[in-house]
Amino acid sequence: MLTISWACPITDLEHADMAYEWNWGASLLSSGSAVDQTISKALSSAYGDYLASLRLTAKGFGTITARNLDEYLVRTHLEPSATQYLAALSDADRATYLAANSFITGSSGRAAFSWADFLTHVGARKKNTPAFDAFDLSAPENNEFGTGTTANRHFTLYSLRHEEGAGARLDSDIPARLHLMNPMYHLVDKVNEHRSKHWWIRLGTKDSDTALTVAGNLAARLKNLGDDVDTSYYWDAGHGADNDPGDFVKWIATVSGYRS
Repeated sequence: MLTISWACPITDLEHADMAYEWNWGASLLSSGSAVDQTISKALSSAYGDYLASLRLTAKGFGTITARNLDEYLVRTHLEPSATQYLAALSDADRATYLAANSFITGSSGRAAFSWADFLTHVGARKKNTPAFDAFDLSAPENNEFGTGTTANRHFTLYSLRHEEGAGARLDSDIPARLHLMNPMYHLVDKVNEHRSKHWWIRLGTKDSDTALTVAGNLAARLKNLGDDVDTSYYWDAGHGADNDPGDFVKWIATVSGYRS
């Protein structure tokens, strides 16, 4: 029985720049300056078309689109994350935290807030735009697509044509590489019956190394397929967070039927 652990996923790279701008496009850099809004808005707009092509659905939302994606993330992942975080604090620490973060409201012990207030809470974005396929080929992902004596290559038409003109074409091997790296192809275009049916997905709510939509889309698609999906966003945690390793081990034991 195969199980999959996915933490802070940097994946779906051909759409990652779009997703990043949809998520963090209005957020300032740590320097306090804004990114180029013409580029940001173009990428963010393109993300809506991609999201529509996935035909993802979620209980209480119907089809997930660029118009309700923020609410889906807040209600499905972010508010439960904040609720769990607050519940684990002592009464005194909880009161102190809520006093310092008055954007969090709610009743019956459940945290509530808006997407806009959440973005303000997170603060600065980690990356400039484009975040993954940098125009100057300086991003780590550009190096990931390096080959032979070529250290870095473009892997999106948007960045490639920004630099080389409208007629430029990606190197012929790039599409196949992207296909191998992106689980969404294998879960949307053609369902792989031999895939894992058990998934453990984690990332921090302040992880602006990537878009929070990546894990949300993956979780939604897997649930649409009927898989067992355990997804959690660690409240106020950043990239690479691993806040519940013991629970992961217990989860493996449960899905595998292992008993010590």
